[in-house]
Amino acid sequence: MNDERISERRGVEAGQLVMPFYLICDVSGSMYDDMAALNEGVERLRRAIVRQPVVDDVAQICIMSFSDTAKVVMPLSQMSETSVPTLAVEGGTNYSSAFQELARVIEDDREDLKRQGYKIYRPCAFFLTDGQPLDNHWQRTFTSTLTYDKTTGTGMKSHPIFVPFGFRDAPEDVLRKLAYPRDRGKWYHARNTGIEQALAGILDIIMNTVISSGLSAGAGQPTLIQQSPAAGSGIVQGDSEYDDDYI
Repeated sequence: MNDERISERRGVEAGQLVMPFYLICDVSGSMYDDMAALNEGVERLRRAIVRQPVVDDVAQICIMSFSDTAKVVMPLSQMSETSVPTLAVEGGTNYSSAFQELARVIEDDREDLKRQGYKIYRPCAFFLTDGQPLDNHWQRTFTSTLTYDKTTGTGMKSHPIFVPFGFRDAPEDVLRKLAYPRDRGKWYHARNTGIEQALAGILDIIMNTVISSGLSAGAGQPTLIQQSPAAGSGIVQGDSEYDDDYI
């Protein structure tokens, strides 16, 4: 469907706000037994957003998967206008491939939304992983693709608020460094809990964050409202420890 048809169908008015959200899902081999729970949680997210017309009108969602490589499995769109694809397990855990593809997609989506006449809120990226990165250069790639240095004016000016969620073997020290930017980024880690419970709790946080943020836009004061883990979920939350001086 081309941009002209999208604009006509949605009736986009100049300056209409959109809040882009990116859900990046680890589909590496270690997720083999967990794909049903992941797919069920993503579908639950879709239903919850559709039940909130104000949120559905403002929030657009893109779903990506990554393993050895990364790809878009559902382009940025309103949840009520699309169906959620079924994620399937693939290969290894290459963080860099996810960071590079996410940066490319955000820039492409930004240009598309601008052409349609939208006013674009800073995107938010939810990064779900159950393992440690197999690529040794993940931190360098993250810094070079998804961050921005205000003092030098270099990097990705339209960078997302990057929110990592880890479970199983995902190392907490890595999650702390990926939360970005330092003044807004949060990280989440599911400790000592079953994987199905961890995924349900993580996706509930994402669902509540999207809904709360979308409703804030409908009230005229758009802001990203990152939600806290539910009591008893076994999920901990912390502030960013991104290294601004990392090169």
